[in-house]
Amino acid sequence: MRTDQHTKPKPALLLALGQIRYQLLLLVRSPLGFFFAIVMPLLLLVCLDLLTPDAASAMPPGLHYAQFLAPAVAAFSLLNTCYVNTITTVVLAREEGVLKRLRGTPLPAWTYLVGRLGSALVTSVVAVTLIVTLAVIAFDVTVSWRTIGYLAGAGGLAAVSFFLLGLAVTTLVPKSETALPVAYGTMLPLAFVSDVFFSSAHAPRWLHDLASALPVAPVTRAMESAFLPTTQSWPMTTTAMLTVGAWSVAAIMIISLTFRWEPGPIRSRRR
Repeated sequence: MRTDQHTKPKPALLLALGQIRYQLLLLVRSPLGFFFAIVMPLLLLVCLDLLTPDAASAMPPGLHYAQFLAPAVAAFSLLNTCYVNTITTVVLAREEGVLKRLRGTPLPAWTYLVGRLGSALVTSVVAVTLIVTLAVIAFDVTVSWRTIGYLAGAGGLAAVSFFLLGLAVTTLVPKSETALPVAYGTMLPLAFVSDVFFSSAHAPRWLHDLASALPVAPVTRAMESAFLPTTQSWPMTTTAMLTVGAWSVAAIMIISLTFRWEPGPIRSRRR
């Protein structure tokens, strides 16, 4: 008869894959989470395109609003999936004691976080694919296969950065009731100043510079450039990548120093 001493522990990679599967099942079984991650961006794409004519969207000459809107809504879906959903679900799991119970198991902490990230990436791929497909079929948006890799690269960079930022923000949310207001209260202003809903081609210079210093606008503009037929090379400048990287590194530092596994009010760490 086999004993626990002869039972080999599962490889960490299999544990991480199991966490990805578990988080995806939670999303599918949550009507609200599924709506915000998948359905809401599709509704936003349809409503904004139908209600906003090209003349009222302040678009550059020769560019239709739908051509700009499709990658912008794709970026918005990444914010929903990787930032908002991370804040709300992680805070809820912490305050319900799920994270504390996980810390008492042999599951390595990093596999749980990797599972969260993997689930967000899978959901992001599904959401962006549906948005682009709907835009091409319903709104005559053109996508160049030559630049589809740029879209995937910028989207992947955005997903990882938004996830890290969302995980960092959870350290500042004291209870689950305030998670959703904090998530949307920080995300929507970022989206409005970062070319997510309307082009900033005619915006004041100071607003353009402010958006460029934040993590959303650089990746959003890169995703929008991937839909332009004139794009010939990687659409993100070195400054833009450094900006996104700096925000991501800052988020990692906050997570490593202040991330909490136990429920309760925020406490300052003792030395």
